[in-house]
Amino acid sequence: MKKTVFILIAILLYLPSCLQAQEKNYEPAWSSLRNHHTPEWLVNAKFGIYCHWGIQTISYEKGKEDWTDEQLLKQFKGENFNADEWAKLFETAGAKFGGVIGWHGSDLKHWDSDISDYNTAKVGPKIDIVGEVFKAVRKRNMKTLVSYHSIEGAEWINFAKEGVDKYDPDIFWVDASFGGTKGSHNKKVTRKSKFIGEGTSPSPVFEDKYQREFISYFFNKSIERNKEVEFVYKSNDIPPSVGMRDLENGILTETAYDVWMTDMDMTVPPDFPTHGWFYREGIPMRSTNELVDMLMDVISKNGVLLLNIPPKSDGTFPAEVVQNLTQMGKWLEKNGEAVYNTAPWFIYGEGPTDIDEGNYTYHHNNHFAQVQYTKEDIRFTVNGNNLYATCLGKPDGDLLIKSLNSSFKLRKGDIQKVVHLGTGKTLQFSHDEKGLNLKLNDATLDESANVFKITLN
Repeated sequence: MKKTVFILIAILLYLPSCLQAQEKNYEPAWSSLRNHHTPEWLVNAKFGIYCHWGIQTISYEKGKEDWTDEQLLKQFKGENFNADEWAKLFETAGAKFGGVIGWHGSDLKHWDSDISDYNTAKVGPKIDIVGEVFKAVRKRNMKTLVSYHSIEGAEWINFAKEGVDKYDPDIFWVDASFGGTKGSHNKKVTRKSKFIGEGTSPSPVFEDKYQREFISYFFNKSIERNKEVEFVYKSNDIPPSVGMRDLENGILTETAYDVWMTDMDMTVPPDFPTHGWFYREGIPMRSTNELVDMLMDVISKNGVLLLNIPPKSDGTFPAEVVQNLTQMGKWLEKNGEAVYNTAPWFIYGEGPTDIDEGNYTYHHNNHFAQVQYTKEDIRFTVNGNNLYATCLGKPDGDLLIKSLNSSFKLRKGDIQKVVHLGTGKTLQFSHDEKGLNLKLNDATLDESANVFKITLN
């Protein structure tokens, strides 16, 4: 009884300070903004989808890259756009959050702005793209994401704040112009957040004070609305521990000790200067197998996969996109236990595939599908007493997982049971100093990735 009373008193003493910390506003200072924490829901979600859709779709799809924005806008009608179909596809694919670009490459805003009439609700397709997509995504109990790619001048903050006020995004994502460190790297001014000064310093793209002003505004609105949000940025554009770092078409070579994100384009352009992101006729798409492999690689390294899928100009998705994402969703239905709500293990995996850092510290090192995983590559995730080993392919015969040998991390007797998640079949195994050997002769394996659930003592 005395112990129970003591615990209750401790809770009552702790609770006010806890509530006070939650109610305290963020100051527009990096030291204050570092008190923000990545929401647990995002860490557990692992996978989200967004879409590049706008007048640039007309430019690339119709081969009108020499047209002016006004010419493109007249053709941007979105006559078959259906936000519910978008959100349904996101959910079918297994995504836990979804969204759309809000501003990209021109002055056209993709929401019903009260500040500027040059927006898609008033001109062009006459659609509040952000509003409609958010409404449909929320109907399916998914979190929302908006991205701003056109960032210049102090007036940008007014549009960013309007996006927060009107649409209440769970994730606010900003592109490289928010901080300019990508440009600095390309001009050899910085390298991995160190000033090297070999090139001419580019002019500031967005001032430090405006960064701090907007991020504090976004975080404070989340407190006011009693919700947890995340700010996502590129490169080294803001100090660490404030938001979540994003890599464009990039894969890390090692486990990160802060949760990170890669926004990966589903299209695979043949070469530079051809870019993807918006729909182009004839550009190949990443296969289901490649998407699953990337997802497992990313989350094994403490990451989150944000996948861009490109709608056509009329607002519908190409058949190949729908087919590949539907297949991905079916794989996740069977194997999602190894994905959602998991954590990385102390090693991310084993196998022959080494990922090149690339010319810009992981950015674009998978832009042209350079990374190709094999059936010898294995990635690990954990949840509770379960260790999940995902083989990024279909093994030939039995599977020996060398990193799980009895001389390294798991001792003899530590492994109780092994199940192939795709079929639910319990597997026979042996465990010794050579590794964990799984007997697969009677198992019906997936042609793509195969997950083995290893129950530990």
